[in-house]
Amino acid sequence: MKKLLFIVFLAIFSTSSFAANDAYKIKIKFNGLKDTVCYLGNYFGDKQYYKDTARIDSKGNCVFDGSEPLPGGIYSVIFNNMLLFELVVNEPLIEIETDTANYVKKMVIKKSIENQLFYKQLLFVGEKQKETAKFQSVINDASANENDKKTAQMELEKIGVDIKNIRLEIIKNNPNTFVASILKAMKEPEIPSFEEVKNDSLVRFKKYFYMKNHFWDDFDFTDDRLVRTPIYHGKLDRYFNKIVVQSPDSIIKEADKILAKTKVPSEIYKYTAHFITNNFEKSKYMGMESVFIHMGLKYYTHELAYWVDSAQIEKIRERALAQEPLQIGKKAINLTLLDTSGVWRDFHSLKTDFTVLVFWDPECGHCKKELPKLAEYFQTIKQKSVSIYAISSSHDDAWKKFIKEKKLDFINVAVPSEVYTDQNKVNEYVLGGKTDVKSLNYHLTYDIFTTPQIYLLDKNKTIVGKKLDTDLLKQVLETRYKF
Repeated sequence: MKKLLFIVFLAIFSTSSFAANDAYKIKIKFNGLKDTVCYLGNYFGDKQYYKDTARIDSKGNCVFDGSEPLPGGIYSVIFNNMLLFELVVNEPLIEIETDTANYVKKMVIKKSIENQLFYKQLLFVGEKQKETAKFQSVINDASANENDKKTAQMELEKIGVDIKNIRLEIIKNNPNTFVASILKAMKEPEIPSFEEVKNDSLVRFKKYFYMKNHFWDDFDFTDDRLVRTPIYHGKLDRYFNKIVVQSPDSIIKEADKILAKTKVPSEIYKYTAHFITNNFEKSKYMGMESVFIHMGLKYYTHELAYWVDSAQIEKIRERALAQEPLQIGKKAINLTLLDTSGVWRDFHSLKTDFTVLVFWDPECGHCKKELPKLAEYFQTIKQKSVSIYAISSSHDDAWKKFIKEKKLDFINVAVPSEVYTDQNKVNEYVLGGKTDVKSLNYHLTYDIFTTPQIYLLDKNKTIVGKKLDTDLLKQVLETRYKF
């Protein structure tokens, strides 16, 4: 049995039903369970949700039923927070019998063509996996001779062919079943050997592009039932995080290509848009916010993001618009603020080849650790035409004290303290040409809600790095710019 790690109760997305007019009924006879409760769960992407509850009577019988048909998908039967087995739901009536000795091996499908096919291939694969383990152990055995390893590898390849063939047989003989759609979605591209190509690097290149270009060949983007299986999420995750080159331009191109295969409205469209947006909004890799910005501005409109409430759509779009001018490759918005000596300083006037922008606050615990570390590193590189323009929120004594104590040999600037209490001072500074509103509201201009944040700019004040700490800054300068 497989431990059910979590099941959430509230579905984020609405679901649509497969075409049927009948209510659903799933009848299960358990040999070895009685007088207790079990649950029916459904997949949605990589998560599971409780869908129904049924009582197991004194004879081991239970029935899940409802007045509305269940949306097609793979469902799980759960007992005592354990996933006992899975069922393909695409028919109004399913009737099975099983045993606690082995829920899968003892499964008898009495009514359900879909599950007869599903368990035919599942049991076959299970038996083949036992053989796989035996041959894999030979390959991993350091003491095994090469002939035995070669034989084991050939047997593994035969097993792979056998599994592929039984699935192809089911697809061919039952093309209109949901199981056929599931098995087709699971198919991997058969990559040619490219034996005619003699250059190994070129062979790897060709194999990679063949895999990428044919990855979705057998996936039906019109079949919403596939969202209610673990298959689609797994393929999306692998494609966008492992196969597609991890650059914003490449990911954006593939995102648009995949979404163009879907229909609006549909469950697959909805899940795809949500997955890509959420995945790259949270990415730890530099520059990936460009994917979130693209998705937020192109797909999170009131027309296209029909499942999201208006307030959330506006929140996503505002966040995307705030980050849009801060992308890698954009020219950094100039700031003019007051330095420790009372002089207004801007960073666009700096003539060094590189400018490091640091947003920090003397009350920030992480800043207290990172700023001295940055100051120490700066001493080793400042002769290489680098300036550090360090921005803080308040031009006060605590700020000056920290700068002095930690020897922050930067261009240290801050918002004049009186700006926060005296609107006349704001008008005086802005109308007098000393600064501007974007500078005084730098936390909004640069989307600063946590500190410290470090940007790296080139001599043209173009953003070439962001979301950096001292170690990453050092890595970028050394690997990309040969410091």
